[in-house]
Amino acid sequence: MLLGAGLGEARAAMAWVRARLEIPASGVAAVEDLLETLGAVAVSLEDAHDQPLLEPDPGAMPLWAHVVVSGLFTADPELPARLEVARAGWQARAGFALPELLLVPLDDADWTAAWRQHARPLAFGDRLRVVPTEDSSPAGADAFPGATVELSPGLAFGTGGHPSTRACLARLASEPPEGARVVDFGCGSGILALAALALGAQHVIGVDHDPQALTASLDNARRNGCQARLQLYRELPEGVRCELLLANVLAGPLIELARPLSATLEPGARVILSGILLEQVAAVRAAWPEVDFDVFADEGWACLDGRTHP
Repeated sequence: MLLGAGLGEARAAMAWVRARLEIPASGVAAVEDLLETLGAVAVSLEDAHDQPLLEPDPGAMPLWAHVVVSGLFTADPELPARLEVARAGWQARAGFALPELLLVPLDDADWTAAWRQHARPLAFGDRLRVVPTEDSSPAGADAFPGATVELSPGLAFGTGGHPSTRACLARLASEPPEGARVVDFGCGSGILALAALALGAQHVIGVDHDPQALTASLDNARRNGCQARLQLYRELPEGVRCELLLANVLAGPLIELARPLSATLEPGARVILSGILLEQVAAVRAAWPEVDFDVFADEGWACLDGRTHP
């Protein structure tokens, strides 16, 4: 059952809709993927039952036993029907039924405040840290030796907390792109572009079909003082060449757009692809035969990092 009758009639009175449901922690990654595939521009997680988080194992991502997953969607009279169709077909694919989805109308201020409440600083070794704008001077900030990126997602996907984004940031920090020309395809909030610039990239071209993503990327670039080294486009410009390609989208686009994206690569260029489920790795690899990839897994997601053949 999907709660939220009358949302179509209320469209004029709101800008956004939050789809909210409670699930066990084991289903979080799959439900995040479902919401993003259905068009969610942001996904957030919160504790369902006030359960304390104990110290996790090294390298593990702490998560509550029961999690409330919220997806932010633009107001659309067809959204309830689309979500109900997805929910009805879920059990056969995932092995468990989705509970009721609660749809709540929001304005811009409501959802932005909710994101700020749950955002937290993320560190990637001693080279890179991502902090929410309201927490730009966290404890120990003066002692951090690496680069810091301040981030607000605006109305775009990408806060660093999702395994796919987290893995890209970790790979960037492991081998900083000093002096590189970079293409960030599907730039979202600009988090990967800004991280690349903070780690020494010469210039970044960010591409996203969503104008809200381009707005968020530009706002975040200004916040970090690097807007002069970032160019933003809704489509990949012709003739662009790069030494580093970043693409944190989904497996489908990575396969379908492999040819035009690979045409941007200089000899020996580095490629970081993410947004890929582990079972999709082989298909994505096959679409990029010119790149020797290593695979890095995180909570059922894969990040591919490699270089083109010499």
